[in-house]
Amino acid sequence: MAEVFPSEEKTEPFTPEELQHRLHGGIHVDEVDDAQHDTVPLDALVIEEDHHKQGIRILVRPLTRNRSVSPGNDNIQWLALRAEVADPSQPKSRVLAVTQTSKDINFSIRIPQDGNENRPPIWCELYYDPASNSLILWNRSDVPIILARASQLGPALGANYDQEIVPATTRELSPGSWRISVHAIPVLDFRILEKRPATLLLPRDSISSASSGSDVVNSFGKRSFLPDADDEPVSPTAEKKARKEDGQEKDGVIIFMGPKDEQLVFPFPNSAKTKEVAIPNGHALLEVQRDETAAIPGGCELDEYRLTKRDQIAMTGASSVFTAEHSNVPDGVITVKVLKTRSPNADARPQQTHRDVIRQADIWLREYQSQEDLQHESIVRLYGGDARYLSLYMEHVDGKDLAARGVWRDGAADLFVGDRRDAVRIMRDIAGALHYVHQKRKIHNDIKPANILYSRDRGAVLCDFGLSTRTTDPATNGGTPYYVPPEFIGQKLRGPASDVWALGVTMLYVLRKIPFPDARGRQGHPKQLYWMIADLNRKPPPPTHGHHHTSSRATSAVSQMQQWLSEVHEAKNHLNPRDRIEFLVLQMLTPNPNQRITMAKVMNELMKENIAAERRSEQVR
Repeated sequence: MAEVFPSEEKTEPFTPEELQHRLHGGIHVDEVDDAQHDTVPLDALVIEEDHHKQGIRILVRPLTRNRSVSPGNDNIQWLALRAEVADPSQPKSRVLAVTQTSKDINFSIRIPQDGNENRPPIWCELYYDPASNSLILWNRSDVPIILARASQLGPALGANYDQEIVPATTRELSPGSWRISVHAIPVLDFRILEKRPATLLLPRDSISSASSGSDVVNSFGKRSFLPDADDEPVSPTAEKKARKEDGQEKDGVIIFMGPKDEQLVFPFPNSAKTKEVAIPNGHALLEVQRDETAAIPGGCELDEYRLTKRDQIAMTGASSVFTAEHSNVPDGVITVKVLKTRSPNADARPQQTHRDVIRQADIWLREYQSQEDLQHESIVRLYGGDARYLSLYMEHVDGKDLAARGVWRDGAADLFVGDRRDAVRIMRDIAGALHYVHQKRKIHNDIKPANILYSRDRGAVLCDFGLSTRTTDPATNGGTPYYVPPEFIGQKLRGPASDVWALGVTMLYVLRKIPFPDARGRQGHPKQLYWMIADLNRKPPPPTHGHHHTSSRATSAVSQMQQWLSEVHEAKNHLNPRDRIEFLVLQMLTPNPNQRITMAKVMNELMKENIAAERRSEQVR
């Protein structure tokens, strides 16, 4: 992956409407059998160190009069917890404990309608925020819900009572206990726990030379370095403690979690050479610097690992990409992609921030699920991912993307700088990858030069499946405008044939028939051309003055795309039909998707070309 220039980052994500149908693991509460309500406040229940180590993030207690709870996945369990001050004769409180694993982006709650209470059905989703201890509540119900702060702790007790959350809106919830009610009927209590913080493993000499007994803060302004044993603690959330075992002094870090100051002690792996610095909040994988190691905790071995950052590859407002070494991947250096949820715009509204968390989490899940079962030599291999940080761990390809300035793209003319052999290799490799993807009944939806890595040693490799869909899914508005097929206008058709079209436009660039398409969206370009994909199929609103802007946007989008399609058609006319590669590109750019060549046929023709080339080579000998 090459450097990404913000002015050219024009890929459009999924719209909120396209994410509406998504449902992830959670609980389903049915009105079936009687249950005795527990009156012990959730805040009064003691969370043991073992519970923290399991990664438990939410405690849930349904309050419906008759209930049976159906957990939606394996990371939900019933726990019997004691109260902090409890009568020994009283039974322990029974609650649902929800663990966030490396595959969980959210937790879903569904409570059906209750005819006896005259209560409508409830559907809420709680999204984990990788950049904080908070959760984002999204009311997916058809009716408003009342959210009340139920914590018995802290000075902000009355500040959050009785907030009405209307349908399709969100709220950010800090750790503590909360209650959901509807029509004045309490239906659910839940308690949010702080996540187990990651730690940084830093060379001891780097800390002593940098700190000199005082606080040192990195560029993020969040990291507190630990002083020597006889210095004062530098942070209220993490302090160093010297302890003696068997007559020898050993270092450790005590991390206070939550209002009760429960302690977690992490021993140093090699106290003579390293120190651990806790990251009690914030995004560990975005804070780690070059050659630093982040120790990621987990409730199981698969969720626990260490990541040592090496070189930064790209940094945009949406993601950070860098090379690293992963303790569970023995193949050496990997590529790490971390999706960001915090807008660089300091003036962003809370609702926008919440939508960013939800959208990025869903994109992460889609990319992870789309790529986890793909095994092809021309597709970047996915080793794994971590929903807790919205990170993906992929094979490191020693090659830059086809849009990389100064590598495969001339910085001045925006033309591809490779030769004919490069074009043939790129066509063969990416056609093979797409044929494989389409056989899996999937669509990539964002084929373009920036998503194709290439080197003459390795060949072309397809990456970035964040907008991938199944062939049975509705057509998406996501993608990059210059590669969207003509049948999308008016009909909103996308499928395997749309990937073929996008590869055809990409090959026009690779064959030097057109400059780099995405450069047209750059501000200051002499022939600037850019439109929003979602505007292409907007229905004309009623002819009122208030909707004139929306109508003009849709008209402008269609006219600009038609202008672009005319340029593609003109470039297509310069292809040589007697050249087998150019003739294949010609067929990829057939306007009618039903008559457009398929990837299977492309591969068949390329195989014939290889056989013919081998025969010619034998004749020369």
